[in-house]
Amino acid sequence: MSPKPLRHVSALNRIEILHVKDLTERDVSLWTTWRDLRPELVGPYFDVRYVQAIGAVVPGARVARLYTEGRIGGYFAYQVRAGVLQPLGAPLSDYHTLIAAPGFTPDLNLLLRATGAKRIDFQGWVGPMEPAAHTAVLNRRAALTPDGFDAWYEQQDHEHHKFFKNVGRCERNIVKDFGGFTFTWERVTSEVMDWIIGLKRDQYKKTGLHDIFDCGWTRDLLASLASLPDEDYGLRAGVFRHGGKLVAAEISLVDRTSVHLWFPAYDPAYYRYTVGIVLTMAIIRYLSPLGYTSFDFGTGGEDYKSPMTVSGGECQEGSLQYAPALGSRMVDAAVALLPARPKLEQARLSLRRRVNVIRSTEVSLGGWSRALMAMGQRAVMRLKPAKG
Repeated sequence: MSPKPLRHVSALNRIEILHVKDLTERDVSLWTTWRDLRPELVGPYFDVRYVQAIGAVVPGARVARLYTEGRIGGYFAYQVRAGVLQPLGAPLSDYHTLIAAPGFTPDLNLLLRATGAKRIDFQGWVGPMEPAAHTAVLNRRAALTPDGFDAWYEQQDHEHHKFFKNVGRCERNIVKDFGGFTFTWERVTSEVMDWIIGLKRDQYKKTGLHDIFDCGWTRDLLASLASLPDEDYGLRAGVFRHGGKLVAAEISLVDRTSVHLWFPAYDPAYYRYTVGIVLTMAIIRYLSPLGYTSFDFGTGGEDYKSPMTVSGGECQEGSLQYAPALGSRMVDAAVALLPARPKLEQARLSLRRRVNVIRSTEVSLGGWSRALMAMGQRAVMRLKPAKG
């Protein structure tokens, strides 16, 4: 049964809370129209099909339908975790925003009241944000190929010749040592997904990062996207095989002319061939002639991204507080105790991001507590002096 509409403030400002399955044809039409009117909303996360595909598997998935002057003015797909309002699918949803007509000004405090949350957290918000929010600007990194692969390669090679020279050397060594790898661009099968997730979980364990796949629903999210029958939308993977064996694979989310490079993984035995970067290059080379012009690498600061990308626009990371969030006071207080010095700002941001990942994925109090305890234990171990 769908929840009853929630109304606040006045007849001129109203919010209805919907289950994703209750979006109507009109909702889908308005969503798509408004998204297409805003050029900054490039990428598959802003497509209504993303919300529709994952709505049945994300715990607590909802859509807020916002009204202004008696008319529908916008939509926001979300989840609430420990009293914190988050974009739907966090932490997997790299970009998000309120889908609305250009110039629409949302009342985020009204949104918080309607959803019962005390704070909204975001990491990849595209478009206007309320001035009262605490934000930091992030840069979307993208390989842009409107003039084709060769033009893109020539430009990037000119700016970062040493990097591309090394990639070329690795490609030649792969041919020399293995006769080359077989490349395919394919729909994501359970075999490929399980292989990538297995390697990712091993990596989380080794690095001490929270395992985002331990909760179960995050894999279901990927599986839902993989099952979409659309030709122009859904999960795809670029894959290297040798003798039928998986060598490297990268799950991507595609939408019309854009590709979001999402989950790369490779067999560690091929590390010295930088096979992950070679595979990404193969994906761009293969898809550019097919009409794909934007390959989004996300906002992370990995060294390999800069030589292959330019700015794809800005987004914001931060939060807007309505009142102290349930279940979050001690964690946020601990983060706030870190001295506000430039050398510690990165540590502060890293800690907050780790907490946000745990809060997003763990939907039970027990899972959340265990994850926070494990994070605390890892922090203590790092502080212990090395044995001499």
